[in-house]
Amino acid sequence: MNQASLATIHQVGPDLPSPVLELRVLEAFDLRPPGEHVTLVTERAPGAVLVRFQAERKGEFEWTPTKEGPDIWWVEVSRREAERGALRTVTDALSWDHDRLDALESAAFEARARGDFAEAASLYAVFAFGLRRHIRFEEDLLFPAFENKAGFSSTMGPTAVMRDEHLEILQCLERIEAAIGDGASAVDSLRHGLHLVLGNHNLKEENIVYPGTDEAMTPIERDALVARIQAL
Repeated sequence: MNQASLATIHQVGPDLPSPVLELRVLEAFDLRPPGEHVTLVTERAPGAVLVRFQAERKGEFEWTPTKEGPDIWWVEVSRREAERGALRTVTDALSWDHDRLDALESAAFEARARGDFAEAASLYAVFAFGLRRHIRFEEDLLFPAFENKAGFSSTMGPTAVMRDEHLEILQCLERIEAAIGDGASAVDSLRHGLHLVLGNHNLKEENIVYPGTDEAMTPIERDALVARIQAL
């Protein structure tokens, strides 16, 4: 996620009939160039908006929830450099999310370094939400699809190792999230520990699980899996 996307945010109010809300978001999205995003803020789950995008802007967007209820939902809808109707791959979609999360984590620690601890905590909360969601859709959707195609069980092969690493990542994440807003905390050592696990973990996913899943699936199957991941 680049600085241009962070600087260009279009908010859509929550108190609109669903078809009007969907149209407003589509129109705002169409005005954005690739690399920028629309931010949807709504008091109801935005599933109908996602369905509309998947039907009418297929392949053109990334769908990224940053807060989910119970009173308000925030979603970033990012414009991709792609033709309408383009089929997605797991590698493209999930590697993009890795890069987005890396940028958020870096921004949080940059805020901490300049002494803005409230901003650091706020940015890290968005990062933590996104990483937890990323882990959830991998374990609930991606890993079972990969295991089914590759003939692995959930307790053997690369995904078994990655599930264990997810537990370690989540433990590190919880500790950092609790400490990053405290200027007196020794959070840098915690961050180093997270990077040791997460860096190698992401490399294995991007070099083994993501391309392995893509290779084992038809283009239609890959695209359908990405759509399910967006909807989780």
